[in-house]
Amino acid sequence: MSAASFSSCIRGAPVIARRDARAIRRTVARVPMVTRANADIMSEVGTAVLTDGQLQGERYVASNRFRLQAGKGPTFEKRWAERKSRLANLDGFRFFTLMRRVEGMGGPPKPADADEEYDYVSLTIWEDKSGFDAWRTGEAFKEAHGGGTIFGFVEMLVSSMMVLKGGPKPAFYDGLLPVVKPPPEDTPWKAVGGWRDVKADGVNPLDTDVYVAMNRFKVLPGKEEAFEQRWAERESKLEGMDGFLTFLLLRRDALKAEDGYNYSTLTVWRSKEDFQAWRESSANSAAHSKAGEAEPMFDGPPSPVMYEGVLALLSEKGA
Repeated sequence: MSAASFSSCIRGAPVIARRDARAIRRTVARVPMVTRANADIMSEVGTAVLTDGQLQGERYVASNRFRLQAGKGPTFEKRWAERKSRLANLDGFRFFTLMRRVEGMGGPPKPADADEEYDYVSLTIWEDKSGFDAWRTGEAFKEAHGGGTIFGFVEMLVSSMMVLKGGPKPAFYDGLLPVVKPPPEDTPWKAVGGWRDVKADGVNPLDTDVYVAMNRFKVLPGKEEAFEQRWAERESKLEGMDGFLTFLLLRRDALKAEDGYNYSTLTVWRSKEDFQAWRESSANSAAHSKAGEAEPMFDGPPSPVMYEGVLALLSEKGA
């Protein structure tokens, strides 16, 4: 936003409001506008081109990826905990969590010249794309992103630049082959007015609600149908595992994934211990027993990444 356009928005405002706005404007001028390139964060929604043989999406998944300044994790989490949102009350909502990346689980080493991983990912699962579209074009979206006013937006932008390292990066997916357990009766993830009532002090990390395991794939052009069919034919016993909540195969909704990962698995567990028990089980061995029998489909090996999910919200239907 230019200084001229900003000034036109506040002309005629009360003197105190104008002073506050000038202070915000001076702060903006001193800080590099690192989020400007992300102005059209929805630009890739609905751009994937599918063949007749590919699977139909049964969920729609929206995510936003964030890199943070050193030591700013608790500050970032506090802002999410205290934001205004009625997400859980919206039609089509199924699941949300803010995912904090953690090391581990023996994945392959990352090349020295590879881009660094994102520190946090916000992830929302919708029943279908219509629910997501209604949210992103409605009042609830404005409310959760600065209130829809110029003052709220600028304040949020300045705060973001002091916490983030570069702008957020969105990624959208069709959710395929869902495996969903009914929500546990004792689930603690209760919405208050559509959002969680969680206290955050900005110093200590929030308590972990769920553990999320993802495995990302760079599927070669022309191999998409075969890759999806392989997953459709897999025998899985996830539903019988203690602590399992949901599984989705994610297909990137974009003409080209900017990071190359056009597919990913998403598995949500109640705890890291539940996930580890599954990894060590015969059910996991059986599910992966045929992984090396098919023709090559990938540009490089799969890339695992693990997260602790905080501020989890779960609909009565499950994810």
